[in-house]
Amino acid sequence: MSRPLIQLSHLSKSFGPQVIFEGISLSLSAGEVFALIGENGAGKTTLLRLLAGEEQPDSGGFWKDPQARVGFLPQEINAQNISARAFLEDSCLAFLEKRMEECLSERLAEWAELHERFEQLGGYQRIPLEKVLHGLKLDSSILDCSMEVLSSGQKSRIALAKALLENPDVLLLDEPTNHLDQEMLCWLKGMLSSRKGATVIVSHDRKFLNETCNQLIDLTCGQLTCYGGNYDFYLEEQERIAKRKMREYEAQQEERNALRQQIKAFSFSRKKPAPPKDGDKMIYNRHGELHQKSVKHTLDVLKKQLLEIEENLLPHPKPKNITGLKFTPAPLSSLVALELRNVTKSFGDREILKDLSTLIYKNDRIILTGPNGTGKTTLLRCIAELLPLDAGEIKRASSAKIAYLDQEVDLLPKCKTPLQYFESRFSLTEEGLRRELAKAALGGEGLISRPFSTLSAGQRKRLMLLHLILEKPNILLLDEPTNHLDFLTLEALERALLDFEGVIIVATHDATLIEKLMHLCRERVRRIYLSLLKERAF
Repeated sequence: MSRPLIQLSHLSKSFGPQVIFEGISLSLSAGEVFALIGENGAGKTTLLRLLAGEEQPDSGGFWKDPQARVGFLPQEINAQNISARAFLEDSCLAFLEKRMEECLSERLAEWAELHERFEQLGGYQRIPLEKVLHGLKLDSSILDCSMEVLSSGQKSRIALAKALLENPDVLLLDEPTNHLDQEMLCWLKGMLSSRKGATVIVSHDRKFLNETCNQLIDLTCGQLTCYGGNYDFYLEEQERIAKRKMREYEAQQEERNALRQQIKAFSFSRKKPAPPKDGDKMIYNRHGELHQKSVKHTLDVLKKQLLEIEENLLPHPKPKNITGLKFTPAPLSSLVALELRNVTKSFGDREILKDLSTLIYKNDRIILTGPNGTGKTTLLRCIAELLPLDAGEIKRASSAKIAYLDQEVDLLPKCKTPLQYFESRFSLTEEGLRRELAKAALGGEGLISRPFSTLSAGQRKRLMLLHLILEKPNILLLDEPTNHLDFLTLEALERALLDFEGVIIVATHDATLIEKLMHLCRERVRRIYLSLLKERAF
């Protein structure tokens, strides 16, 4: 039997009037790799923080093996005034190791005590720093850089490196695949498959979850449901459950309609009892009275049965779906939407793009691929006119209307609320903003008066999707569009992109999105491969 590491029992958690969990139970044991899924705002990050000990439950039981070490990769990294090296070394084990070095020469008794604690905490199970840095393509030269000056991708990978280095008994990963290219993803899969502890992963990458997880936790309406398989197994189970619920719903509706028909028949088609043959009126009246009582009793029974059904009506088991997320592009009159001529861009001595030339036609789907750092985001930002070119030019069709979805949703003004932003940008009133959010089924009506800086990346991204819808662009520039989205919104976005009639230029590592574009839009899809070796494939 696997070693139990953490157990939750009838645990509840609220923030003010908002109930996040109500009476949930969960057990994590060594060797289990969980995928944690749920809609944006369902409480996935809160659950991870509870497991990590960074949040406390309002009620219920929380038990953790006293010897179990917990590692946590948060979704957003807020390290300030600290170098990458110091950030990596900021751990209990690193502190003990330093103390042991100080005691080694003279204070041997203290060293022995520290060494025993070091062993208990798994000090000799740590993964070598060089191995992790190499796997995540992090140059050791950045270790002495301040975390503040590193890119979002570098910070995320440094934080992932820190979570992996300690090789904890319980590893909690919130969106670990963001900023990882295919080579890094393969490396991470190998690392997770060799772990002996428990792992809980929140990720939008369905293929990654399928290849790494052997358990799945569905967090819906404050309740947890566990499935003994990966994401594909979960989908199959959901389909089976939906079919069963549909049979139960149809059977209940059939019984309900039958009862209504019977009640109607008894109420409006009552026959008088046949008169007695001997003409005895007393017997006739008595017989009629008994007949009426029998009819009334039958009606009462039928009505009671119908009332029980009406009070316990099953909801229609139609799968929950987002259908309102649609892009309606402005007309693009020109055959050529964009022309790139010898596009060149450098940052200091580092040349990112050099002499890149291509034509992008009306209705093209361009997939930008290549390792991290090869210029995918840079190219998108140049096309969006957020970065100036060093040389070359980008010609846009006169009717081109461009909208850009940045990877970390940092273009939204952090000091403003969604209501202030959409009012100034699109002249939307509060009622109009709520209506547009509801129409696109993006939710967030309760967040529109909070500053963007207080919203999660997933919440900001959903609001940015509304921005793109209202822009009515005919050229969409998308930088890792599936990051931070729950699966319902992600799949709705994929359907909207497949139906979109304009140009799509997307930088993504999401294998599922690439496969769908390649399969359903094959005749319009091209790949632009970028690499530091300046290879180009069109």
